[in-house]
Amino acid sequence: MKENNISLFIVNRTDEFLNEYIAPYAERLEWISNFSGSAGRAIIQQNKAFIFIDGRYTFQAHKQVDAQYYNIEHLKDYWKCLENNIEINSSIGIDPTLHSNSEIKKIEELAKKKKSFVKYLKKNPIDNAWNDQPPYPQSQAFIHKEKYAGKSSIDKLHNLQSILESSSIDHYILTSLDSIAWLLNIRGNDILHIPLILSFAIVPRSGKIELFVDDGKIANIKKKLQDVVNFHSFNDIEDYLITINNSVIGMDEDRTAYNFHKICNDNNISIKYLLDPCVYPKAQKNPIELSGARNANIRDGLSITRFLYWLKNEMNINKTDEIKAADYLYDLRQNNDLFYSLSFDTISAIDEHAALPHYRVTHETNLSFRDNSVYLVDSGAQYLDGTTDITRTIILGEPTEEQKDRFTRVLKGHIAIASATFEVKTKGSTLDPLARKSLQDIGCDYDHGTGHGIGSFLSVHEGPQRIAKSQGLSDGEIREGMILSNEPGFYKKEEYGIRTENLIVAYKKTDNTLGFETISWAPIDIDLIDINILSSDEIIWLNNYHQKVYEKLGDKLDMREREWLKKVTSPVVS
Repeated sequence: MKENNISLFIVNRTDEFLNEYIAPYAERLEWISNFSGSAGRAIIQQNKAFIFIDGRYTFQAHKQVDAQYYNIEHLKDYWKCLENNIEINSSIGIDPTLHSNSEIKKIEELAKKKKSFVKYLKKNPIDNAWNDQPPYPQSQAFIHKEKYAGKSSIDKLHNLQSILESSSIDHYILTSLDSIAWLLNIRGNDILHIPLILSFAIVPRSGKIELFVDDGKIANIKKKLQDVVNFHSFNDIEDYLITINNSVIGMDEDRTAYNFHKICNDNNISIKYLLDPCVYPKAQKNPIELSGARNANIRDGLSITRFLYWLKNEMNINKTDEIKAADYLYDLRQNNDLFYSLSFDTISAIDEHAALPHYRVTHETNLSFRDNSVYLVDSGAQYLDGTTDITRTIILGEPTEEQKDRFTRVLKGHIAIASATFEVKTKGSTLDPLARKSLQDIGCDYDHGTGHGIGSFLSVHEGPQRIAKSQGLSDGEIREGMILSNEPGFYKKEEYGIRTENLIVAYKKTDNTLGFETISWAPIDIDLIDINILSSDEIIWLNNYHQKVYEKLGDKLDMREREWLKKVTSPVVS
């Protein structure tokens, strides 16, 4: 930085597709800070540095990041800290492939205030220093069959092109990997647990999609795509853009890396900003995708229920640890029909580790199970017909009164979301307070969102839908057919954590209102419930839910499992 006269360098944890989930080659923030969480940023200066993380990773960051070199801050304070640390008449180093145009606008405004300037780097300086940086992944793409996708790529393309026509856009740059995968009905393995292929696409107002991808990735499916795709080398997208310089180019200001804006500006190409036209159609699942999601969650719930039975009845607590428990659950899942992979690394967390919302067990951190402990397991799978994500918290022994109180308050928040009726065009930030009320009544809360969108054999975190305090890009309208998670929690630092999560589908109740249908099925631990603080309506919800769990799963279990499930799903009374 000193050699290149850069006063401040910004590191975003993302890749050139602005993904949340990234391949190892793009883990630049982890390389420079040792922080391995899925969301974060850093400000590097010549004599100090800051790292910014959200509430899911507070404890993790303090364990992983050396406080001798980094000040650890909350992500919500990033912009204020950046403003305060830009020096007068200085230069800010930016990798233009790792920041959106809307983000660059803010940075440019802050730089202007300080009479400073942004220096766009041709190569990321971390890449220059990272001697053993992993290579680009080279997985093989495959077709996601229409019997699971529910709609052909041709039909999706025509719908998208009608949007471009009405918006007077000649070509649209698609850089979000899940949008490209959804549009073309293709999947791959370039990113762990998320079936994506590294690629870019340019969609014309009429005609075939221009796909920029390494040829070796799509050799096996080229013939199946040739009616809808023209193929190009991955690195040729800039040269191609220059050949259509008399066009109006559309792009998403928040989801497209700034370097595409810069290429267009440098070549006098007109830009028109438009929300990625795949975002809402992808999020609003069609009937076949919804049927697949319901079926996938029944198969998945069966594995979770068998796992809970084992934990409560057959596990040798003296010979079990976090890793062995996660492996046991994986073995149950991988035998399910249409299983493809996990949808994320299983969070298998006992006691103090359960207090870390996104704890990831390693051989170094692995804790043995013990009596009278709280165990939290947050896990999911990719099935060809759907993506799952479910969390259960159980007591291994006897809970304290405090643990029962907090568990029940989390359950009350979960039921409030599951039972909500709300107006069309409602955003998730409007619903979020329902999940927190019971905890906030006693001065408690949790520092993460209440729910995120779920893809269809795609990303386990999908926008634009979300239920959280925050507003903005990730606070899209909740629309019919969207799948979300419902996962309030409570975390007592260095002692225990609680989270209860099911997936829910938004459905139309009346012309003007929506509600949620729960589609995840596994018993909620009645040993942790304080029935005295549940209302009569909440008890009815719990009993109805447990009745459905038994009806959907009971006949698929062996006799011992079925008898146990009948017992733990029996109606509770106040």
